[in-house]
Amino acid sequence: MSTEVHRRRRRAPRGRGAAPHWLGRLPYAIVLCGVAGGLVLCALDYFRKGSGLMAAAVLFGALARLVLPPSQAGMLETRSRWVDVTTMTVLAVAIATTAAVVPHP
Repeated sequence: MSTEVHRRRRRAPRGRGAAPHWLGRLPYAIVLCGVAGGLVLCALDYFRKGSGLMAAAVLFGALARLVLPPSQAGMLETRSRWVDVTTMTVLAVAIATTAAVVPHP
């Protein structure tokens, strides 16, 4: 590539108030760890606690997507904001409902 193309592709330096690059991945990592922890609890025969943890993690993801700006939402941002928040909220409610309905052995 020519140097002219490199100059156009070069990003402007971030200002002092800009968030670090890893901060945008933090909400997604929290949701991912919560769901993984819930799956581990379910595998250890703590179905209700595991499902509750998964529902809370997904609900946290919905809240993070609702509150954070697009630059900090990271990988939680896949579609428009209302579609992401609605999808994650419905999924969290479905997981919590399933945990409440399934009878305890």
